[in-house]
Amino acid sequence: MLSIITLGLFVSCEDVINVDLPTSESKLVIDALIGYNENNGNPIVAGEVRLTYTAPFLSEEIPPVLNASVSILDEQSGESFQLLESQPGVFGVNFPELKFNRDYTLVVTHNNQVYTATQQMQHSSIIDKVEQKDGFLFDEEETEVEVTFMDIPGTRSYYLISFGFGNFLVIDDEFFQDSSLTFSYFYEDVDPGDLLVITLFGIDKEFANYASLALIQSGEDGGDGPFSVPPGNVRGNIINTSNPNNPPFGYFAISEFDTELLTLE
Repeated sequence: MLSIITLGLFVSCEDVINVDLPTSESKLVIDALIGYNENNGNPIVAGEVRLTYTAPFLSEEIPPVLNASVSILDEQSGESFQLLESQPGVFGVNFPELKFNRDYTLVVTHNNQVYTATQQMQHSSIIDKVEQKDGFLFDEEETEVEVTFMDIPGTRSYYLISFGFGNFLVIDDEFFQDSSLTFSYFYEDVDPGDLLVITLFGIDKEFANYASLALIQSGEDGGDGPFSVPPGNVRGNIINTSNPNNPPFGYFAISEFDTELLTLE
């Protein structure tokens, strides 16, 4: 199918030129991140499985997938948890109680195709401190926020940090193993009184690689985040068991997380 884009060119005759841009066939995108927090003995499990289609070039909307079913299978107990749809294409209700060192399989069924991925929950550190500072990188209107956390001791670790507003950062502990890390993040277009939600996820090396490439291809420019447009040549960990030659885009991850809130002054 061809998209017709009309371009008004301001030349002497102001002619209208039609340019045909080819579009590829829409593909399924499965973005699934489930988080766990021990919460002082009252565990919280939160997250979502978001199903969309790839959109044509220059499209302003990302179409949700309808008429799909999503479940999480606890491989040890054999119990399956059917997730409930909170809005079109978004499943975020009825997650199982998560435990470490246990396999969980995501199962998505759509158009007589079955998509699966199996993961274990990854440990995370906790955020020790979040503070507003006075520095800036390029513009005095930027807002500096300093984050401090301690690396998980005794193991090679990877982290994904969400700064809100669709902004993410992947961190590899290669140069601060078993030590504390303090770094600054610079916000644009925020105001005094705004509430910042900063979340630290523990992730594995494979998801770190995937997320890093997704951030590079997205330009790290916020909006709906790096996972709103799937990286064109980055393979995730979800397979199509019905047709292995037609895998979806996206990734399934389960992560322990810690969250800190900061109200800007």
